[in-house]
Amino acid sequence: MSHRGRAAAGTLAGMELAWDDVRVVMALLHTRSLAGAARRLGLDRSTVSRRVGALERALDQTLFLRTREGLRPAAALERLRPQLERIDADMRALVELARRGDDPLADTVRIATTEALAGFLVERGLLEACTQHPGLAIELLGGNRPLDLARGEADLALRLRGAREASLRSRSIARIEVALFAAPAYLQRRGLPRGDDDLAGHDVLVPGGELAALPEARWLASRAGVRVVLRTSSMPALLAAAHAGLGLAPLSRPWAELDPGLQLVAPLPKIPARPLWLVLQPEAARRPAVRMIADRIARIFGQPSPPRRPARG
Repeated sequence: MSHRGRAAAGTLAGMELAWDDVRVVMALLHTRSLAGAARRLGLDRSTVSRRVGALERALDQTLFLRTREGLRPAAALERLRPQLERIDADMRALVELARRGDDPLADTVRIATTEALAGFLVERGLLEACTQHPGLAIELLGGNRPLDLARGEADLALRLRGAREASLRSRSIARIEVALFAAPAYLQRRGLPRGDDDLAGHDVLVPGGELAALPEARWLASRAGVRVVLRTSSMPALLAAAHAGLGLAPLSRPWAELDPGLQLVAPLPKIPARPLWLVLQPEAARRPAVRMIADRIARIFGQPSPPRRPARG
């Protein structure tokens, strides 16, 4: 454990609380699993379990309830959560201030987005900012569950919905179209649909789970004569299935058109393009590095994607 981690971050229930303890609890709150918290912190699962167990014994409180769905914060933790969040935010700010020194761009910027858009940002050169500014680090938090910017879980986010919280700043930076894509091997084997109304007899790969409410998921699964061979909430799994030639997949065009292993089959004019919102946490928006990265993301989505014409049969 580093000296910084051993330094007392604050007091809680009459005891000195180390920032390492707070980081473990916050990671468990965000991931709801020992394995997820371990990955987030770069620790092993047994270390995370041992630390939270020791903290529960020291506080004489149950902090997490073990359920089939994962860890759920107990009432005691919900009561302590605002103070823990303040301690975590203060210590992060202190560390970043010390790390930054005289360079205002020496900072860590945490970006919450989907797995697909995280990959798109990397492909379109977002990380070049770290080469240009050696003190800058970017943390991409990709997943389907929206992180809570108001609670400081990330500095900025890319969302398909604008901010509902009055305290957050948001602006629309692009409109995302969805189209059907497939691997060339699938199209050679099964033939090319003449359009989005010519899908009977085709296998399709459909977003599922928390993504099942997407318009393209409902629309594609309801087409007459299609066979749904996969439903998944994992976009990497959907992409892998498309690469393997297992079916047609509805994917966002900016992301899929960068993939040389996929062909554009047909646009989906019945699925309205969705606005993409850049949302900033108000305190984070005052940091130069966060503003710089936000502007760079807006420019990335303002650049035209390479033109891709639908595959020809």
